[in-house]
Amino acid sequence: MIKYPLYKKNNSRKNTLTYPGLTTVSLDRIITYMQYYYVLAYKGTQCFRYYCQLDPGSADILHDSLYARYDLVQVCEVAQSEVDTDLVI
Repeated sequence: MIKYPLYKKNNSRKNTLTYPGLTTVSLDRIITYMQYYYVLAYKGTQCFRYYCQLDPGSADILHDSLYARYDLVQVCEVAQSEVDTDLVI
């Protein structure tokens, strides 16, 4: 007789978010509503910087999450004309 391992129905993986609280939104909302934010984070000698599009609530959550992990954090709103396209994520 062959014994198979225990199997649970609806067994799905748990996806853990890197930055809890950030939500996904439709592309229409991103293009028309969300502002660009400049994100700067230092940890020791490493420097991370990039631009991203977020709503104000998600920017606050991102700042709080990064603040807990990095030595120096800055998340600030910038005009679209000031965005460096090479650093957009």
